[in-house]
Amino acid sequence: MGLDPGPRAVLVPDLGDELAGAVGRLERLLLSLRAAERAGAALPEPLADGAALAALRRLWRAVALTQGRRAVEARLAGRVYASCGRIEHVPLRLVDVDPVDVATLSAAAAALGAIALREPEGGDGGVPARGDLVAVAARISGLLDLADTAESIVLREYLAAAGPGGDVVLTSAVEEAYRITAARLDTMWPRGHSLT
Repeated sequence: MGLDPGPRAVLVPDLGDELAGAVGRLERLLLSLRAAERAGAALPEPLADGAALAALRRLWRAVALTQGRRAVEARLAGRVYASCGRIEHVPLRLVDVDPVDVATLSAAAAALGAIALREPEGGDGGVPARGDLVAVAARISGLLDLADTAESIVLREYLAAAGPGGDVVLTSAVEEAYRITAARLDTMWPRGHSLT
């Protein structure tokens, strides 16, 4: 039995309502699977007994206050500016997440993918097994499990020193760290426009 590593600080972009909507759709799928399980369906380990649902909810509780209007209401909606002080970047905010919950969600994405391959669209017994929700689960876990790099560490330390909720003007060196980190986050959470 390994030691619990405890919470890990990660950088999460403020995606406005986009992340909240994705979490909501995934939660509805996991709730329908939980109902199917209670009706007698056998689910694989990361989905059984509501484990993935509980992990998703804990992760969302940690991340929610960094997103859109929730960040504004919590007074955590500080802006991030380029070194010139005029160009505004998509804010990246620090969040403590439990790596066990992230791993559970990642395993759930794999299990959902296996279910989607076995079942026709719409699922069995009304349980949706849609490929887009498999991708959402993988994208959320990937966003929260991005490996540290020298750039992400520099950026994380700079933002931590600035404190939550305040506006931040990046130095030239930190702006380069932002650019590199944001590009990596864009690969995990593709959007209509990039973070940079």
